[in-house]
Amino acid sequence: MICPYCKETVQDGATKCRYCGSMINLNPANTINIDTISSDEIRAFVGANAGYYIQSFSKFTIAGREKFCVTWNWSCFAFTFLWLLYRKMYASAFITFVVFCIPGVNIILHIGIGMIGNYLYYRQVKGKIIEIRATQSAQNFYPLLEEMGGVNKWVISTGVIMGIIIAILFVLFFSTMIAFMGEHISRITI
Repeated sequence: MICPYCKETVQDGATKCRYCGSMINLNPANTINIDTISSDEIRAFVGANAGYYIQSFSKFTIAGREKFCVTWNWSCFAFTFLWLLYRKMYASAFITFVVFCIPGVNIILHIGIGMIGNYLYYRQVKGKIIEIRATQSAQNFYPLLEEMGGVNKWVISTGVIMGIIIAILFVLFFSTMIAFMGEHISRITI
């Protein structure tokens, strides 16, 4: 049998693709289970880049039960605070912002979050989907998933603006330092 999502060959009668983690061959009446979330629910909630996250999330449930494993997310590593805001993980973003204020912790935080970011996002997605499932009717379920999930597109423009401001401040600081040092050196040599 062929997986309809990733087009890989899977065992006949399988309910979950071992390659992409998508739920397949399910009876529509049985697709909502309080303990699991389907790839369709993840797609609706995550929105942008859902394929990548479905593949990453499948690693946490590969043995049929939820288990943490280290994965790597370059976006989370490079833009930790902005990535958390982009993915609507506000509490984690706040904690990250506070930890960034501690000197010498930045690179450790970036590496750590790069390794566990996908799992943190998996826990967020799963929790929100289960919460929405418990409080909404079937007809409101998928529209609400799309509304509550997705990404904050304003974070990208905010990040670009912050990057430009930081670059300008960086240039101003070093040009002032170079001018000061040049003036100081010329006084010494005269």
